[in-house]
Amino acid sequence: MVMENWLKEVAGDSRGKAVGGSMELGMTRGVVVTMDPQNDNKNSIMISRSRSQEVKFKPLRNGQTARLVLALVMSTLVMMVAVSRLTLLVVPWSSSSPTEQPLQSVLSNHLNPSVLKQTTVASTGDDTVKNHLSSSTELKLIPKLPVTTRPAQLAESSSSIDKACMSRSQQQMYRDSAHQFPRSVLLDHALEKYTEMHSQCALLLDDGNDTSVQVKKGCQYVVYLEGYEGLGNRLLSLVSAFAYAMVTHRALVIDARRGHLAQLLCEPFHNSSWLLPPQFVDAVWGASTLEDAMRWNFQNVTSVRINLRHKQTEADQTFFCPATQKGVRNITWIWWESNQYYVPRLFMIPDFWSLLSSWFPDPSLVFTQLTRFLCLPQNHIWAQIKRIRAAYLASSMIQVGLQVRRHANADNATLVPLVHELIMNCSLKHHVLPKLVLPVMPQRKEQQLALGNQPVAEMSVGSSSSSSWTTTQSVAVLVTSLHIQYYEKLRNLYVEHGTEDGTVVSVHMVSHEGVENESYEQAVKALTEIWLLSFSNKLETTSWSTFGYVAQGLGGLQPIILNFFTIDAQHETRPACFLGQSSDPCLHYPFVKPSKCAGVKMSRQHSKWITTHIRPCQDEVNGLQLCSGGNKYSE
Repeated sequence: MVMENWLKEVAGDSRGKAVGGSMELGMTRGVVVTMDPQNDNKNSIMISRSRSQEVKFKPLRNGQTARLVLALVMSTLVMMVAVSRLTLLVVPWSSSSPTEQPLQSVLSNHLNPSVLKQTTVASTGDDTVKNHLSSSTELKLIPKLPVTTRPAQLAESSSSIDKACMSRSQQQMYRDSAHQFPRSVLLDHALEKYTEMHSQCALLLDDGNDTSVQVKKGCQYVVYLEGYEGLGNRLLSLVSAFAYAMVTHRALVIDARRGHLAQLLCEPFHNSSWLLPPQFVDAVWGASTLEDAMRWNFQNVTSVRINLRHKQTEADQTFFCPATQKGVRNITWIWWESNQYYVPRLFMIPDFWSLLSSWFPDPSLVFTQLTRFLCLPQNHIWAQIKRIRAAYLASSMIQVGLQVRRHANADNATLVPLVHELIMNCSLKHHVLPKLVLPVMPQRKEQQLALGNQPVAEMSVGSSSSSSWTTTQSVAVLVTSLHIQYYEKLRNLYVEHGTEDGTVVSVHMVSHEGVENESYEQAVKALTEIWLLSFSNKLETTSWSTFGYVAQGLGGLQPIILNFFTIDAQHETRPACFLGQSSDPCLHYPFVKPSKCAGVKMSRQHSKWITTHIRPCQDEVNGLQLCSGGNKYSE
């Protein structure tokens, strides 16, 4: 309520037999060879083309000549048909990038969802390609690959592919056109200028001195200190540090002496590294806390360590106040330690808002566009992502992502039947999964409490006539969870029961670690799963999950949020599931208090922007979330 009150204050079909080829594509012209019924000469033939024009040949002198001519005609027609079919197969794909992507992958990824509903033939496995090429109707459904609207200086081409980071140029090929989200011209320009600055401020060690680092005059830095929480928290805080570095013209570097991000992600900036030299000593920290720097009035302070974790002191909470930002403006080194997504707070600072709002016309896409630039998996991880997708997900017409995490339970890998039932009810209610044909089961009292008195059997079979599953199609579901039984329960459910419309559902899982740890191997699996979830057409995430936040943000997806607190918490009043108001992550701990930033002068335009685009999070009443500014979500 403190947050909401403060925001209010700020507001103020061919006949005959075709010669030389089949009619498989439905595009071959009707060329037919028959005998002339009005001529008794057996050597007289008639060629009919397209059922409209007939060319009669006079009687030939002998059978040998007739056979020779007939052979020549048939050979010519065979070559014509072959060339025609080759053109049909090659031309639509001649502009695609030279990748390993199979044909069925292209078909499944670039078909518009509205067109998918009109498709009448669906299959899985090896028959997919054949069925998609079996009629002229389906051939017309093959769309053009999405055309980038990025400026020429940043557009990817075959000559500018970064072989050291293949995901940079290939990632867009795996997203449907509705989730491309090209960057604005101003953001592209800002990223280009920032990359140039980063190259000019590259950190180099002095010759003969293993601990002295050359710092060019005028260069300033944000040093990202990787935390010890899960990968989701690390990526959220890394993107926040990058956004701050952009608006303050500081070069972002990572202290790779702890954590795995340097081993997981590509170098994002051309001609310079974002890695802090390993010989760099901690003595450069200077002020160990923001409170110390403030006590010294920021005089003779060359570095300061900033604590932006979920637990902060009174002084730490003033970091995003304009007065504090003015104080740290001349400090060379800012050491950024955080586990939160602080981009919403950056938009509250007047000097930063003018830049950020011009770069991001739709603020709900801040994390999407920055992450697709900054957090790209290295080649060995990217190859694994592509292999998994091609083997298990790409052949299906629709991909659904399901992320399950229970925060209020000490053992969040434990399978709870009510959690599975909540997942199924929410998935069917919001048309994330196709309806099942299930028998009506008696309802238990605890189910009524957990699911808002909604009969489980009724929700399972579904009662709404507005379901988006109107045609037979195939669906691949990717489940990410610490526990394998959530995957097994969902897989068995769709194996044992049919769907109302005949939709074929396959369920897959990459890993089931049981418990979360800090190993590099688990981090690789987590990053792989995040990227695979981001390629989904429909996504369900768990409330309060930073892992889910990164997946939805990277994909630019507004998820269905599963609220397991309705089971785990006694006084939970929010619904069991709801549609997310934005794809941007939630900032759980904004620490917004009017008394901390007293005397802030904000224009009426800025105040109106805040009340339009920054709202309390749906899964954390005291949190903040960037939204597009459309109609507010109502439950």
